[in-house]
Amino acid sequence: MNTSPASVQVSDGFNVSTAAHFFKWWKQHLVECIPGPIRRRSQRAARPLLVSIADGKIWAAGGDFADSAVLEHTPLLSGDSSKLKPTALLIGERNGFRREVALPITVEDRLTQVLAFELDRLTPLKPDDLYYDFRVVRRDNVKGVCIAEVLAAPKARVDTMIAAARERGAEINRLVLSTSDVDHGMDLYKLSRKQDADAPKLAWLTPLLMLLCLALTLALVAYPIFKKRQYVIALMPIESMARAEAETATVLQRQLDKQVGDYNLLLKRKHATPIAVQVLDDLSKRLPDDTWAQSFEIKPQANTKVREVIVQGETGSGATLLQLVQGSPLLKEPVLKAAMTRVAPNAERFHFAGELISAAPPPGMTLADSVTLLATPMQVAPSNAAGAPQTAAKSAASPDASKSPSADSPKAAGTAAPAGSPPKGEALKGEPAKALPTQPGPAGAATPLPEKKP
Repeated sequence: MNTSPASVQVSDGFNVSTAAHFFKWWKQHLVECIPGPIRRRSQRAARPLLVSIADGKIWAAGGDFADSAVLEHTPLLSGDSSKLKPTALLIGERNGFRREVALPITVEDRLTQVLAFELDRLTPLKPDDLYYDFRVVRRDNVKGVCIAEVLAAPKARVDTMIAAARERGAEINRLVLSTSDVDHGMDLYKLSRKQDADAPKLAWLTPLLMLLCLALTLALVAYPIFKKRQYVIALMPIESMARAEAETATVLQRQLDKQVGDYNLLLKRKHATPIAVQVLDDLSKRLPDDTWAQSFEIKPQANTKVREVIVQGETGSGATLLQLVQGSPLLKEPVLKAAMTRVAPNAERFHFAGELISAAPPPGMTLADSVTLLATPMQVAPSNAAGAPQTAAKSAASPDASKSPSADSPKAAGTAAPAGSPPKGEALKGEPAKALPTQPGPAGAATPLPEKKP
């Protein structure tokens, strides 16, 4: 026995790579071991009723092929098409062809498919237009080929014979070219009958596969959509709850922002610019001792948000006065609005103005520090503090509050001049300047600078 990775072959070249092939080979050799007379009697007993429409002959079942009868004078067929009898049809060598074909021994398992392609080359007809059969005659292990005997007959010619045999009462279930093919088990009708029998069995397969493909397609498309729908339905209550919480948080955030903004707005307005007291204190520290002011005014410039400080008075240090004022951090670029004029040997009248610098407001309240605002609402416009003078509120509401009266008036001085005081416009050198007691007003209110007393 020769063994190879592709197949297993015995000494006569028969492929026994599978159990079915092995039993087929074993059966064939067991039959060959039967004595010839017994084997021939067995073959003869298995012969079917044979009829030849072309020659008009008929052979009885299990009889000798040498003993033939005339088809028209035999009672073997009833002659009634309604009472058919299983019969083998002898086509005849002239109505078909017989040929030996050498093929690779490796294709022996697929001879049916291979010979279907070979018939296109051997005949001008297609395999679907032929009744054909084959048998392996011999095998050549040296050359690696097997010799197959191919028998074929045109369907158009054979169908006519089959119809004629049916009219005589024969049910054709086997086709042979010659009487010797009967003992060799040849049957040209076998492959066609097998295809016809398999066709109804497999006819349901195509619709089933189409239905299965359609079901799989629908499953692949519909199942994910269904799962997503279930997932969305499960998330809807969570989404509704989250949306309600988000809306509530948004409302609280807006309320908190508004309260923090209202709180910080007051601080910004209060500390946006220095108050008059701070300006007075800074100028009092910078001006020399021989200087006093007759008027002090803080007013906004026209069409702008800038506030301007205007100071008029007399000084004995006119050369250095402007330099001292320019060093103030509360005034921006103070300049003389009029040239200094000498009014006394040791005194000059001055008139300067400067832009009031906006102070940096203190840090406002942040949201992190505003937890208490949620529990205690803020008052947007708080009332005046207890004990606060009403004059401050009135001066803040009056549009003319930013203007201060002249230093000559009793209101500017705050109190009447005592008896024996020096006339206005004169000051004793070496005496420190004392501020007049005045009530500081709001930012922008006119407040006189402290006058010096002897």
